[in-house]
Amino acid sequence: MKRAILDLKLMAVLVLVLAASCSKKNDTKSASAEGRNTLTSSYTIDFEGISRSYMADSTSYADNAYSSWGGTQILPYVHSPSNLKFAIKGAGSGPVDYWNGGFIVSDWNYKSNIAGKTGDWWYSYLNQASVYSGTHGAKNGGYGGSSNFAVMFGYVDGYNSSFATRPTINFTSGSGFVDGMYICLSSYTYGVIEYGNTFGTGVATPLKNINGGQGYLKLLAYGFNGSTPTNGGAPVEIMLAAYNNYLPVVAPRTAWTYFDLTDLDEVTRIEFNIQGNDSGMFGLNTPAYVCMDNITVTQ
Repeated sequence: MKRAILDLKLMAVLVLVLAASCSKKNDTKSASAEGRNTLTSSYTIDFEGISRSYMADSTSYADNAYSSWGGTQILPYVHSPSNLKFAIKGAGSGPVDYWNGGFIVSDWNYKSNIAGKTGDWWYSYLNQASVYSGTHGAKNGGYGGSSNFAVMFGYVDGYNSSFATRPTINFTSGSGFVDGMYICLSSYTYGVIEYGNTFGTGVATPLKNINGGQGYLKLLAYGFNGSTPTNGGAPVEIMLAAYNNYLPVVAPRTAWTYFDLTDLDEVTRIEFNIQGNDSGMFGLNTPAYVCMDNITVTQ
């Protein structure tokens, strides 16, 4: 009997601890929601109507996103008035190279080969600034048939963690709530998901054939307010593609799909990562590109 009473007491303590924990979490969420509700300004960043100086120009390779470009390099884009910045890593300290990761603005949407191009050109790095959406080549691949969108490149895994950093958007001043955004696969990423490439294995292996039919690719977002992680340090994530035995199955995101970021709460920056299980001795084999548009901000 004494043991039973002791067990009941321990259970009661556990219930109280769990209740307090849940209450604290709910109080934090409520405070965050209340803070959001007191804000008066809401913005949708659609990248439309901006100067070509901020965009991948000349070709869908984004030649002007590299230091070897003979003309004026692409400029980092800062949305006004929210001050949310989209840039290639290292922007502001000299010439930049898109292969180091970050964001460019684009209006390219080649979804197959164009005149003079053969083989896997449309799903290679030479077409890395294209989104797989809209009417091929019509520059209407953005969300809702618009022209412009952002293309994010970069990831961190066990292979490159000593030198790579996660692609980041940040407020150049102040902070805000990045409520969400629409995402879509780039042509490069989608083509490799569907048809594979020879980067890692020497044979063209579609993602659906990876790991016994359990291939996947996903996008993760981590929030920070200053140096403090938000959402308890946990990311929010969205699957970009998931096949066969990896449940639930998710068809490759070739339609603009909403990515809810509200759980990240108030941030000064958001860091993104791409993870997948088609990887080898040199890290991820699937191209780590995803397109973003109509990003909503509350301040």
